[in-house]
Amino acid sequence: MIEAYIGLDVHKHSVYITEMKEDGSVCEQYDIENSEGNWINFRDPYLSMENQVGLEISTSGKYVARTLVDMGFSVHVMNPSKFPQIFQSVKKNDREDSFKIADLLRMGEIQKKGEIYIPSPEINEMRSLTRYRRSISVEMTMLKNKTHAILSGHGTVIESTDIFGTSGMRKIIAESTKLPYSERIVLSDIISRVSSLKASALKVEDEMARMTENNEDIRNLLSIPGINIYSAVTILSEIGNKEHLASYAGLVPRQFQSGNRDVKGHITKQGPSMLRYILVLAAHSLIKYSKKMRKKYLSIVHRLGKNRSIVTIARLLIEIIFTMLMRHEKYEDENDALTERKIRSMSMRARKERPKINFTTVKLLKEGKIMNPST
Repeated sequence: MIEAYIGLDVHKHSVYITEMKEDGSVCEQYDIENSEGNWINFRDPYLSMENQVGLEISTSGKYVARTLVDMGFSVHVMNPSKFPQIFQSVKKNDREDSFKIADLLRMGEIQKKGEIYIPSPEINEMRSLTRYRRSISVEMTMLKNKTHAILSGHGTVIESTDIFGTSGMRKIIAESTKLPYSERIVLSDIISRVSSLKASALKVEDEMARMTENNEDIRNLLSIPGINIYSAVTILSEIGNKEHLASYAGLVPRQFQSGNRDVKGHITKQGPSMLRYILVLAAHSLIKYSKKMRKKYLSIVHRLGKNRSIVTIARLLIEIIFTMLMRHEKYEDENDALTERKIRSMSMRARKERPKINFTTVKLLKEGKIMNPST
């Protein structure tokens, strides 16, 4: 029997707590500072009783959830968007919100409607790397667009698939001689930043390979044509343990049904955007390297158009991935040699010497012993 249902309204510096009994009566309501020492004090009275804790998803909420799970609490993280009639009410304050969370927890509504998976420490490490790797891609895209704008502003168009590839860089350098001095300075700085970003991306991907070298799921994902170490680790770190994976990824269409009328709209875009982003990228590669998936794509593209067809392939891909992970199977395709090359590449990257992390400069800057060159 559950002796306490505990609702937490978590903020960066404080947390409001409501403790509720099985019959819905409130035992206690109070607030504490959001700090490690206070959570240790919070834990002690509950060590000998069955309890459940509920809280909303947020950056601070993730820290509190991981802390309480490590302490042995049964923690349920809720998605407030699943309960708009409650969390968009006119009566909203910390005391009221923590009460509502405790009551929803007691009635089992969080568990049924809007519970969010709490990732393990290993998954959190993967996510840190993959999300930082995406930020590098975003910055590279921004620099690519800036480069195109500079060159096209002077009548130059670079046709290379990747303007920051070897041939693209050669063309940029050759064309830069025609530009004004100020634009050449800007391009020179962009090329320097791109070089640094590429090196950072390789380091991050090498660390992904080290972290997951012996992970069977990653090796199975690498058997899919078009999936590399970055996309494999991203997919595994983002999916958690969801049963309805395509829906979780936000790749199912919205549905409007009334009587005999059934209309399907755009995809829901619920779930992590990072997962949708990497699945769509993988779908583009998949139709390039897999004959059977390209055939599937071409069979629907005339009916749905290119964009919706790629989303369809991405949705099919996540369903395939879910089946593979549940059955611990590799992807069945005609290109087994490609799979072996990818796995060999991952093993080689995993065995690279790990770069040393040097925090000396940061430490000296904080202590004021050296001047920041940007000031």
